[in-house]
Amino acid sequence: MSMTMYVILSLSDVPNTNSLNELSEQLNTPVQYLENVDLKKHTGFLPVKLKGEDSGVETYMSPLSEFSDYFPAFDSSAFIEPVVVTFRWGGDMNEMVVALNSAYLLGYQKNSATFEPQSGVFLSNEQVKEGAEAMSANGI
Repeated sequence: MSMTMYVILSLSDVPNTNSLNELSEQLNTPVQYLENVDLKKHTGFLPVKLKGEDSGVETYMSPLSEFSDYFPAFDSSAFIEPVVVTFRWGGDMNEMVVALNSAYLLGYQKNSATFEPQSGVFLSNEQVKEGAEAMSANGI
């Protein structure tokens, strides 16, 4: 079963993987990204090391306007050129941990909104962090 998570943020806040790696190290998260990947242009599987093991997650970026049917009531007025970074994974729990950590890093100290469509709720960045930590603590 395929699962997704969406992070909405301003285009100018979308980093490359070098910036994510620096932030990951600073915040002591268990992910390390392939170097020099521009997430504004990347489409498809993004290789990531999770606790030193090979993993990754499908990653896509699109303008929020492409999701107007999906988020009809979402107020994007706080965002400049709002975009949606989509993380998609299959049944691999490690990929879910990568997606959660990635969503947390993208939203860290930025104006962002994370939508978890399986339960139909928006999550705070703190909730995303707690989910990532809980999954990692459970041996994943």
